[in-house]
Amino acid sequence: MSACAIAVLFGVAAGACSDSEDGAATTPPPTASTSPPTTIATTTSSSTTSTTSTSTTSTSTTTTLVAVEGLDLAADGLGDALFGADADGVVDYVGAILGPPTFDTDWSDPFSLGAACPGTEVRFVGWNDLSLFFTDDSGYASGLRHFASYTYGPAFGPTMNPYGLVTAEGVGVGSSLDDLQAAFPDGAFNPGDELFGPTFFAADGLFVFLEERDSVLVAASFLGGQGCGE
Repeated sequence: MSACAIAVLFGVAAGACSDSEDGAATTPPPTASTSPPTTIATTTSSSTTSTTSTSTTSTSTTTTLVAVEGLDLAADGLGDALFGADADGVVDYVGAILGPPTFDTDWSDPFSLGAACPGTEVRFVGWNDLSLFFTDDSGYASGLRHFASYTYGPAFGPTMNPYGLVTAEGVGVGSSLDDLQAAFPDGAFNPGDELFGPTFFAADGLFVFLEERDSVLVAASFLGGQGCGE
């Protein structure tokens, strides 16, 4: 995923998040759980037989998916990593659970990424379908490189990696709108318009994009915190 695409992803729902009071973050670096993630290997195979010869070609691809516990999707952060916490500490915390990130833009001028992100420098770090946004200025802290936002949802195709991330209430990608409303009774549903699809505002700092599957609205991705474009 390109840095520009990541920035656009975080900017789509920026208006859904409200600003918090500025100030230096005092949250200590989180500590990763000692419980290892569960992995499931899935294998896909294909074969091709030529009609003009007797040769047959077979290919097999194995993809390892990671099921995660201890990284709850929340309005105040991701697992024990709270918004406003030190950027390096959060990257180390998530990396201790999921392993090395699959992409890292490093600290960059926001305009170099093609997005109107807050702060003078920003950074996007991701583990496949889980993306974290860091900045030096947001409603959570100012003048400190800190954790400001995350998105969780499949960028390409239905297979989630890592999979199994849910809120403390037990809802996640694939949960129905009814399940979301039961988990967050004070939340607000928006049916969308010709530009944006349906969404669900779970709480201040937690936003859900919806899509229709088999005539039922379900959660397609989650946005926590304050992203770009605000």
